[in-house]
This record gives sequence, structure tokens and C-alpha cells, in this order.
Amino acid sequence: MGRHTPRIAIIGAGISGLACALELERHGIAPAIFEQRSRAGETFNHVAGLLQLMSRPIKDQIDYLQNELHLPIKPLAPWKRVIMHMPSVTRTVTGQLGYFLRRGQDENSTESQLYSLLKTPVYFNRYADWQVLARHYDYVVVADGTPTVARTLGCWQDFLKTWVRGAVVLGNFDPNTLIMWVNTKYSRHTYAYLTPFNAHRASLILIVSDSNADEIEEKWRLFWEMEELDYQVLENFSRQHTSGYCYPPQVGNVLMIGNAGGFMEPFLGFGVMASIRSGIYAGRALARGESYTNLTRDLRRKITRLATLRLVLNNMNNADFDNLVKLVTTPGIKQLIYNTNIDVLQYGTGLFNLLQQLKQKIRPGM
Repeated sequence: MGRHTPRIAIIGAGISGLACALELERHGIAPAIFEQRSRAGETFNHVAGLLQLMSRPIKDQIDYLQNELHLPIKPLAPWKRVIMHMPSVTRTVTGQLGYFLRRGQDENSTESQLYSLLKTPVYFNRYADWQVLARHYDYVVVADGTPTVARTLGCWQDFLKTWVRGAVVLGNFDPNTLIMWVNTKYSRHTYAYLTPFNAHRASLILIVSDSNADEIEEKWRLFWEMEELDYQVLENFSRQHTSGYCYPPQVGNVLMIGNAGGFMEPFLGFGVMASIRSGIYAGRALARGESYTNLTRDLRRKITRLATLRLVLNNMNNADFDNLVKLVTTPGIKQLIYNTNIDVLQYGTGLFNLLQQLKQKIRPGM
């Protein structure tokens, strides 16, 4: 007897849920997709980055998405420059750094592009109870962007809790440049960044660790004041975000993908590639009868390495950030990090030790 076609439910029509659904369709499986919102995609419009450094040894992420994952996603623009504003130091790095992607519910967003490829209907405005679905379907793929299910199943460990405050702003921007700011006075041990939609519109986002709804507004005002920003605000958004480690990513017939499975890299926090790949791997595992836990092993290893670097940053002050940026933009080191295809993150422990030594040099006696 042949293997029967599994009945699969997907909770969430974000990038990981849609990627999973498309992979299942490629294998002749039509999943039931439940989305509690009225449209696919995040509710606020913003621009995410695909940083090539985070994807190595993949050389070109858009080419990889199209040719290896069968997802012909069109980026907003190539990412060619990053300007890093530290408390007392500003440095610029140029090169083929990656791509910018539009996120949200606009017709050209990454989510909308994925949704347009889908043949299976999505049940919008439909709340789905994973425990009920797990009794009625062979498998349930959780892609709701929250750790709720993983926590309930006892396989989630909080890593970093942040508050994200952002806006869509008008101004004059280079469509190929990301600008980032770090200052512990308004961002604690995280950061702010600006990513352009085009030459006149951009998303501006401040991420603050261990914050709350009231405090984030004060930090947001302080950020604008200290950096002397004068953009015109079109839209505002604010939300809490939790990143963490999920193991195992499958419990019984329930699989966690995207943010729900901890596939958000905790270093810079974009996580687009990890979310999409986790969805693809879940689809492949279910369609081919393979182990989802095994397929995602390398992804989880990379996230663990990045978590190690994040722990270093969580203990740094403004002087440390200044010196860190000086270090990573030193000629030679800069080329190694940004302008090669060497997977420098593979040597996370060595980099961790290097940063620890750097801290000791900055603050003797600590």
C-alpha cells in the first residue's frame, strides 16, 4: 500500500506559513490554512533586510529562494551600504550586503507575493485552536508568530524580550542604504534602524530590550531628540516581541515554524530567511516522511551561535559599542566580514572570546 496523503492544517498566513503551504502544494498536498486576520502578512508596513552575512554560505539569497526553494520573490532593492551610528563613532560599510524586502499587507509585500503563488484557499478571519486541530488533522503546523503553543508544550525558552516601536516616515533616502543607531540611553542593548521603501519613504524602527508600552514611548521620543531626526511621520506602530529557543520544534503531530518555532535570528532580528526555510523544511518533512527536527538542525545551530553574540551585546555599554564598531570596520577585518562568503558566524565561539577580550581591554580590572 502507498503512503496516504496526510491531512495538514497550518495556523497563520505569514511568510513561514505561506512558504510551508507552497512547499506542500509542490508535493501535491493542499493544506487547510487558517488566518485570524483579514489578509496575509503583518499588519504594519516596514522594510526588512536580507543580510548576506547571516545567510552564508548562501551567496545570493534571492537566487537561493528562487532556485533552491522555488519561491520567486522580488526584493525592493539591493542592499549596498550600512551606516552605523554608535554613541561616539560613525562608520560606513559598502558592498553587496544583501537585499531589502517589503513586509506587510501591501500588494508588493513579500507576504503578498507568496500568497499570489498559492493555489490553496486561505480561511481568513478564522481563529484556529491548535489543540482541536491536532485531533482532527494528521499534522498541525503552527505559524502564528508567537511562542504560545511552544510554551504550552514545554519546549520554549525565552531568550530576549523586546518592544518594537516604529513608523513609516517621509524624507530623502538612499534606497540601497540601511542606517542604524545604537545608544544604551534609548535602546539599552539593542538598536534602531532605518530601511527605505524608496528615495522618499522609509521605515524607522526602534527596538528596546526589557521594555513596556509606556516606557517605549519615552525611549522613542529620546531617540528622535538625541539623534536630531526631523522626518515626517505617516504611520505609527508598536508591539511586543519575544525571541527564544524552541526544542524540539516538533512535538507529536504539532510542528512550530517561523517565530513560533524560534526561527528569528536574535542578533539583528530580521529572521526572514530563517522563517521561510523553516516553513519549507516543515513542508518537505511532512510530504516526504522525513524528520523536521533533523532538517532544521543547521538553522538552529546558526541561531544558537547568534544567541551567543547577543549575550555579549547584552553586557556592553556605549564605550564597548564604539570599540566594537571600530574593530569590525578595521580594514582587513571589514573585508573578511562583509565582502567575502566566509561563514564567519561558524566561528561564533572565537568571536565571542574576541569580544570578551575587547571588553577587558576597554575596562581594565573587570
